Amino acid sequence: MAVEELIEISSPALAPRMVDYDKVPSRLHPLLDVKNGFYAFESALFVRPWGGGVGSAEWWNAEDGWRTAYGESANGLTFFAEDVFGFQFAVDDERFYMFDPETAELDPVAASSGEWADCILEEFDELTGYSVAHLWQSLNGPLRCGFRLTPAVPFFLGGEFKAEALKEKRDLDVARMRAHVYTQTKDLPDGSQVKITLI
Repeated sequence: MAVEELIEISSPALAPRMVDYDKVPSRLHPLLDVKNGFYAFESALFVRPWGGGVGSAEWWNAEDGWRTAYGESANGLTFFAEDVFGFQFAVDDERFYMFDPETAELDPVAASSGEWADCILEEFDELTGYSVAHLWQSLNGPLRCGFRLTPAVPFFLGGEFKAEALKEKRDLDVARMRAHVYTQTKDLPDGSQVKITLI
């Protein structure tokens, strides 16, 4: 099965085995049953562990955290993983999605954890940014835990998906910056001149 294959090529578990699933979406159980959080594809894919504390899925999904900037666009979603650029994988009662934090666009990816894992394995470069992560780390050393890669200019405004154009930044700082940019641009018509104030 795809879940087992993805688990097999990933890092050791990032947290102890799950025992309390009360707050965990049922669609994530097959992933967490085997390994509670992990990195894969040279840290390009990060699946968050559950159990509380900084870096956990509970911490990442806090109602008063970065996700508040997205209002209804994030309602009902649980963000559980991300690619090397900090673009989010999310799940709700129906499907798995890819969430673009620069525009709040939500793209369906799969209906089950097995389908999600299969998509990741088949399209790992596109869905995780593996080749860029590999090149960046060959030039700069291993990507630190809790860090993602981001350009100086947001991708949707012309930022480049190139290793030399990316900086390593803490994941929460990246999420807050993108949420801040989103709130400044979400109501602008296409083709508008954009002047971004960064935090």
